Amino acid sequence: MAFVDWLTIAPIFLLLSLGPGPNNFMAMSNGINQGPVAALVGTIGRNFAFAILMLVSALGLGAVIVSSSLLFNIVKWAGVCYLLYMGIKTWRNAAQGVDSGEVTHTRKVPYSGLIRQEFIVAISNPKAILIFTAVFPQMLNLDKPVMIQFFIMGFTFIVTEFIGSYIYAIAGNQIKRFIKSSKGVIRLNRSMGAVFVAASAVLASASR
Repeated sequence: MAFVDWLTIAPIFLLLSLGPGPNNFMAMSNGINQGPVAALVGTIGRNFAFAILMLVSALGLGAVIVSSSLLFNIVKWAGVCYLLYMGIKTWRNAAQGVDSGEVTHTRKVPYSGLIRQEFIVAISNPKAILIFTAVFPQMLNLDKPVMIQFFIMGFTFIVTEFIGSYIYAIAGNQIKRFIKSSKGVIRLNRSMGAVFVAASAVLASASR
């Protein structure tokens, strides 16, 4: 891939990675409750899922999933159910680990748990498959080796996902800094729970 072509593709991928979506909402939630570094570690799970979906798309199976109503809906509703579960769980556990005083503390989640959550959300999002199946092929130069280009684009997308995730995590952490009471933290966590529920509703409306 020519460097000039890469300079055109990279900003597009960064914009895609910065777009609001379930994984970025999760990064923001983790930034609020676990801190930006922990949220960034959690992004490993997201990108592992995306790497799998990229491979699936490169092998042509992504097009099969997108074109099959049954397979598409299986992936979609799995994502809807998990986001709904995360929303309800976040809402119900909003006060867990929060002191009644002015200083607030949040129960720390192991890195493995953050990675697993990000992975499940990413692997069950059919919109990710659509990106790799519909967007990536349009950026390929068929006069040059396709697989090398696909690898470069995939690696670039993963890097931009780390950048986008970290930005959302920092934003969440900064929002928390303005909150001085434990009641405010509880409200913020419940708001993130509501966001996950709303994201599940949006995903439920997705079509092929």
